[in-house]
Amino acid sequence: MIYEIAKFLIKCYYRLRFKITIIGENRVPSSGPVMLCSNHVSDFDPPLIGLALDRQLSFFAKSELFELPVIGKVFPSLNAIPVSRGKSDRAALKTSINALKEDRCLLIFPEGHRNKGDVKQLQNLQEGASFIASKSEAPIVPVVIKGEYNRKKGVTIVFGKPINTEEFLEAGNTRKDLTRKLEKNLNNLLFSE
Repeated sequence: MIYEIAKFLIKCYYRLRFKITIIGENRVPSSGPVMLCSNHVSDFDPPLIGLALDRQLSFFAKSELFELPVIGKVFPSLNAIPVSRGKSDRAALKTSINALKEDRCLLIFPEGHRNKGDVKQLQNLQEGASFIASKSEAPIVPVVIKGEYNRKKGVTIVFGKPINTEEFLEAGNTRKDLTRKLEKNLNNLLFSE
């Protein structure tokens, strides 16, 4: 209930404030486990991806946010998973794998943090997303956010074709190969017109 109310309010705010274009949202399975792996250019990114889909999302949020007076109490109702940044957080990994095994949709930013440099250049991907995908066998949908959060130029969110994690790994590929494939797919989406 809180998730749906928050989504409605954010959707109204985003539609008033930004020019938004959504492409390929039908590529995200409507049920079953799925990982959305996106580039990360702004704090506006997680809600944008959430409002683009009919499904509820689970997502990582830095653990410090859960300690804030009001937001910290609401975050669990928004399906947020607390993660300690800068170190291996086994509890967050386990929670995310379990979320996928419960047929949920999980949003991950495999760059690890916002890109504060050249937002048109993807940073090196960390292997956490590939680890979670390989343990859960959830398909990965690459997602890119392009443009600017404003009314003039606008922002575009593009959902790519799903990567069948199970088939990819059964073909003899490794998690590192999966990370490279994801990086290639994200770059292809990022630089396509």
